[in-house]
Formats: sequence, C-alpha cells, structure tokens
Amino acid sequence: MLTRRDAERVRQRGFATLHDFWATSLVSGEPFLEDGLVSYFDGREATVCAFALRGEPTPTDETLRGAALKWAAERGAESLVIIGPRPFDSRRLGREGFRRVVKYHRGPMSSDLFIRCAGQDGAARLRAYKRAGLSGFEARTRAGGIATAEHLALIERFYRQRQLSTYLAEYAFAVPAILRARRVRLVEAWRDGRLRGFVALHMPFADACVGLLLAHDDETEGVSDFLYARMLDCARRLGAHYVNVGPSPTVGHYEFKRKWGGEAFAPPYHLVQWARGHLARRQHSAWGPRLVRL
Repeated sequence: MLTRRDAERVRQRGFATLHDFWATSLVSGEPFLEDGLVSYFDGREATVCAFALRGEPTPTDETLRGAALKWAAERGAESLVIIGPRPFDSRRLGREGFRRVVKYHRGPMSSDLFIRCAGQDGAARLRAYKRAGLSGFEARTRAGGIATAEHLALIERFYRQRQLSTYLAEYAFAVPAILRARRVRLVEAWRDGRLRGFVALHMPFADACVGLLLAHDDETEGVSDFLYARMLDCARRLGAHYVNVGPSPTVGHYEFKRKWGGEAFAPPYHLVQWARGHLARRQHSAWGPRLVRL
C-alpha cells in the first residue's frame, strides 16, 4: 500500500495517467510505490508502470525483472502487465509457469497527450475556442457526489453507440465511483434543458489535472469542443498548468486532442502481459470484468 509519504511523492512528481493512483486503482487494484515503480495489484493481476516519476531515474531492465519476479514468485500474481516507454521481455517468468499473452508495440496514439491550460496558441485551437463560445451551450461545473439519472442515461447511450473494447469494459466498473467522488469536477454542457455532454476531471498532481471521462450524446454538434474549452478553464481555476487527456483509441481522437494543442510529454508506451493458469486464457483479466466472467 502507499504511505502518506509515497502519496505525496507521487503527487509532486507524477504526470502519467498510470501515476494517478486514485483513478487507476479503481480499475487495477491496490496501489504501491516500490523501487521507484508505481504498481497496482488486484489480488490476481499486477500492473507495473515503468514510466519514472519526474526527476527520478528511468527504471532499468534489472529493476523491472526484479519487480516482475517479486509479484510472481513472492506475491502469487497470476498475471503481470508491464507498461513503459521501451520494450520489456523477461523470459525468466517462464520458469514460474507464465507465458506471454499480449505484446503491444508503441505508436504515436499511445502517448499521453497534455494540453496547456494557459495560452491559446495555434490557429486550430483559437478557432475551436471561438466555436465553443458561439455554440449556445450553458456550462455548469460542480463537484461530484451523486450519480444523477441524466449522467447515467448519457453514459449508457455513449456506451451503446460504441463497440465494446477492453478499455471500455474495464472502465465501466469505475464510472459510479468517479461520478460520486467529491474530488472530481464535472464540467457539463446543457442546451434546451438537456444534458448534452460532460467531462470529469480531477487534479492528482501538483501542476496537472487528468481528464477521467468524457461522454456526450453523439448528435449535438460542437459539444466536444465546448467541453474541452470549459475543462481547460476549470483546470486553470484549480491551479493546473496542464491537463493530461490520456492516450487516444482512434486517429480521430488523436487529431482532436492535437487540435487543442495536445503534446506528448513522454514517449508512447509499450505493453506486455504475462499470465499463467486460468488468466492466460482470458481476454479481460482486470478485476471488474472477471467478476461477471467477461
């Protein structure tokens, strides 16, 4: 588990979505900070973030191998996910009965993108701000604390209109906790008395917010631009310099974030998963989907 000192160290030096231990723990389990690595364990699967905290040395292959073997041999993990800026392959896990089940090589869209709160540099961003200001939406911002019927219905509609992915399946289990958390700010777009979209964000790091969830009705033009504009305003009021809007599942998402000034402050990620036993045969190994046998 994290000590108070560990939590403060991550708050001061964290930047990546995987360093956001409050949000990531909702999906990936109990957070840890050991040997400079932020990791999570749900009782069966361990997820290790190989991105160093700011100002700290990049984890070596030896450090990562040691962490992987600790989770496998000493703590009984059945699945290991290593996510970091370069490939990692530990064949020694084979001696513990593991086999590699997933290997993902980095691409530009897997980078966390950061948008500066201050300044509106770039013609595309200026045009987007102008469109947001003329869109006719009413902005409402409030702290989380209750999952309203409007939010739940909008999220269900948002999910229903998309093909279910591993990410969406895992994240669905975290949505109620995100909506109810007082630390989260909900930035909403209303028109004609109806909730057309919202974005949830919080500020887990000393100078950066993280965008946790964006949902909209898929029919109201301009709602995403409006939400991004108001999200950056909200983050600036909270004292953030940047908003981490995460990696991008599609080219369209990536280009939209780039239009708003999204920059990759860290390399794209590589991912490798090793598993043994039952989890080596499952597509969704995260805690939530396992409960309902996805």
